Amino acid sequence: MAVDFLKIRSFFKQRYFWTCSAVRFNLIFAAGVLLLYNQVFFNKIEELGESCLFQTLTFICFAALFNLAANLLFFKYTLKPLTILILLMNGVVYYFMVTFNIAVDKIMLLNVLETDKSEAADLFNMAFVADFLFFGVVPAWLVYKTKIIYAPLSREIWYRLLMILFSLAVAAGLIFGNFKYVAQFARNNRDVKYYLLPVNYIGAVISAVKIKWRANRPLVKIGEDAKFDFNQISDNKKNLIVLVVGETARAANFSLNGYERDTNEPLEPFAADLINYPKVKACGTSTAISVPCMFAADNAQNFSASRAAYTENLLDIMQRAGYKVWWRENNSGCKGVCNRVETEVLCKGGHCLDAALVQGLAQKIEETAQNQVVVLHQQGSHGPAYYLRYRPESERFMPACETERLDLCSQQEIINAYDNSIYETSLSLAEIIEVLKQLQSKYHPILIYASDHGESLGENGIYLHAAPYVIAPDTQTHIPFLMWLPDDTAKAWRVDKECLLKNVSRQYSHDNLFHSVLGIGGVTTALYDKSLDIFAACRLP
Repeated sequence: MAVDFLKIRSFFKQRYFWTCSAVRFNLIFAAGVLLLYNQVFFNKIEELGESCLFQTLTFICFAALFNLAANLLFFKYTLKPLTILILLMNGVVYYFMVTFNIAVDKIMLLNVLETDKSEAADLFNMAFVADFLFFGVVPAWLVYKTKIIYAPLSREIWYRLLMILFSLAVAAGLIFGNFKYVAQFARNNRDVKYYLLPVNYIGAVISAVKIKWRANRPLVKIGEDAKFDFNQISDNKKNLIVLVVGETARAANFSLNGYERDTNEPLEPFAADLINYPKVKACGTSTAISVPCMFAADNAQNFSASRAAYTENLLDIMQRAGYKVWWRENNSGCKGVCNRVETEVLCKGGHCLDAALVQGLAQKIEETAQNQVVVLHQQGSHGPAYYLRYRPESERFMPACETERLDLCSQQEIINAYDNSIYETSLSLAEIIEVLKQLQSKYHPILIYASDHGESLGENGIYLHAAPYVIAPDTQTHIPFLMWLPDDTAKAWRVDKECLLKNVSRQYSHDNLFHSVLGIGGVTTALYDKSLDIFAACRLP
């Protein structure tokens, strides 16, 4: 049969492809969104062992609820703008959910909002463009080419009222008809909602807006009683506390923690002064949460990202106690932590290797004759472009995935690239330690390294990070934590290193960082909790 290109051309030149009543459109839209974008959601339900009947009834229930919402929200001047916006957003979110098997909540959205241009560039590629066109632009265009017919106002309202009541009846019948089982499922599987489009990102937007709105409050000062009261051997040397904030490093891939690959080889020359803690938990799974939480007085259980945005933190207290505090940035920002201290941003808008953190470090430290707290924020192992995070000499594990398109690489290639980035982190830490060793004639230095969160590398089909904490795998919350403490510093600060080594097998978390820095820095304040200070139990008289 010959193809009539004139008819096809004529069809596409039409103002509208078809005509549909508003009430019928709402029902089609509700069912279509569930069918087109929610395979991940229903796959999760299937993975939980629920029957085909349960999945079918769940589909009908949510179709009814979506239809109810559509009839309440989609009117003559809102229908097309809102549905087109939802479809375009669905196209974006659907790609990342399917590609990386991620859940979407307020923390994930905050992490997206905090992402800089170079990090965002790693995520967008031709596969994203293709998916966005197919799942976002094309459905939105079809809605645009649909003529929506509205009944006279009174009849339109009557039709919608009937559809709302019908939808309510269907949803209520399915939910309350077996409420005990539904309530049990919802209570035991609360994380499933993070996979339901567009409910997940709409809820995330609302929550994120609330957090950002609360952040615009007057600054709350804490630790105003802080003062420097240090009992050390007098030798006129200054205290130098270097905090290295790692990025996306997971404890499982540190050879110091038993990993079979020697990813920490560059640190071997400093083994005599290294103290490694193998059991440390992050307080979040994303930089936007973990970095503020690491420096907050609140523990992880009580931490609030919105409250942290307008509340002073550890750096403010150390500065108030007389320390010179400065932050050297090689990531996507300090998330508000460094707002009131001197900040140096490296390689703005580009990919900068962490070797840049060492350049001019000694000279910068020697600019002042004060006690100092220096924070170095690494690019670390930020994905998915792990291959951009290390120098050629750190490429020890091959073949490595050399694209941000993780779907084009085998899991082993992804792990190889990630392990190379961990080796690079070790190399960067070794270079920082070398600098600190050269400064020992003037300072008592200590280096404390802690990653902000971990990473998923394809285990159970999950990639990257920022999973909701309650369902996050251990690889995203179990982080590396170590310190370099030379004998001279330990002696001057009256710390028993052997005692510290005996305690490394205990369970620690980001909660310990705040109080340990106060303790080792000799800063007294009512906020200090001795039980959370790693050094307190090993302090010599």
